[in-house]
Amino acid sequence: MDIVVTPIVWTYRTILETDKNYTIGEHEVRIRMWQNRTPKYISTGYSTNLENWDKKHGMPKSSHPKYLELASRIKKIIADIDYEIKTAEKANRPITHIEIKANLTNHVKLSDAPEKPNKIMAYVQSIIDYYDSMDNPGYSNVFYNLKLTLKKLLKDKDKLFLAFTKADHEAYEKQISGTSESTMSHYLRTYYRVWNLALADGLCTKDHHPKKYIKFKAYKRIRTKKRSIKSDYWERILKLKPARETRIYRSHLLMQFMYYARGMNFNDMLKLKRENFVNDGIVYKRSKNKRNYDFELHPGAVKVIKIFETFPEQSDAGYIFPFIMQEHNTAKKIDVRIDSALKDFNEDSKAMAEAVGWHKQFTSNALRHGFASHLNEANVDIKIIQEAMGHETQADTRIYLADLEDSVITNAINNALK
Repeated sequence: MDIVVTPIVWTYRTILETDKNYTIGEHEVRIRMWQNRTPKYISTGYSTNLENWDKKHGMPKSSHPKYLELASRIKKIIADIDYEIKTAEKANRPITHIEIKANLTNHVKLSDAPEKPNKIMAYVQSIIDYYDSMDNPGYSNVFYNLKLTLKKLLKDKDKLFLAFTKADHEAYEKQISGTSESTMSHYLRTYYRVWNLALADGLCTKDHHPKKYIKFKAYKRIRTKKRSIKSDYWERILKLKPARETRIYRSHLLMQFMYYARGMNFNDMLKLKRENFVNDGIVYKRSKNKRNYDFELHPGAVKVIKIFETFPEQSDAGYIFPFIMQEHNTAKKIDVRIDSALKDFNEDSKAMAEAVGWHKQFTSNALRHGFASHLNEANVDIKIIQEAMGHETQADTRIYLADLEDSVITNAINNALK
């Protein structure tokens, strides 16, 4: 859509109707841009009366007391507008008169949502701030991590949504292409989410959305790698005897609790309070799906809780496990503390796995996968595994069970072909 640029005398308001210090009878000079039959205006900062204005040419007459300054100002603004249009054409992207005005006047408002920043990193920060205010550090961290990738892309210089080009989106795809497929998909889903929100807020058009230019499909189904641990190796880990008063001893206990508490998520485990443990059962709300769970614990899990009741270190905030303290008095502080504890736990898990000869990946997620796959190997019905794992659907559960260990397949074939 062409943009018609015409300098005009715009009858603004008289001195009696405005705070502008114009002499009575004077009118503000503006630059008018037309697009989609709607005008946008850029002020020159000058005024004129009708006698000193050449309406036909849209320029001041030489009789204007500030003729040279005003004429120069008009030519500069028109030249700047022309530069913005040609730059957009060279980049093969559309541009709106709203964006041009924002670029030339440094206006933040690009839409009917003035509270929304029109630059991408500032906009993402507003999302982060929102989730922080809602005590939702999980979502906050998702967008914080995205912001880090954007800072790298833009070299710490923020950029208008409308200024993004095909090359920018392709550069972002290239930047994250060194990650795993699942990580890349995660980043792109979040990246698309930001653009969807910006589109809804009127900060960009559909033509600016990255899905037009990025080849990788963010929503394609990606098979996860094997993360389970063979049951015989797990038995060897259970038989380990780490020295008491060591971190790895504590991690060994946590590992047992997670496994016997139906593959409980590490985050949920550390958030358990003493009142959640009732009559050898556990009552809690899972962080991920917000479902309430109430079930009897395996004796192995009860045993671990009893040990922590007399553990040298105790939580002063009422938690079963001694990680979250009173000083962690916000959701964000709790989240940071859990992340730190998870890092230590995964390091200890890796050391214990290697000690028994298991050299594949072994983390809290591998333990959760192990719980599911060991039940599956014991021919437990998938409906029971689904409920135990807290999955919404059997499809979620099957992701955990999709890659059976080679030994299971080998034994099945050997037994069938005797």
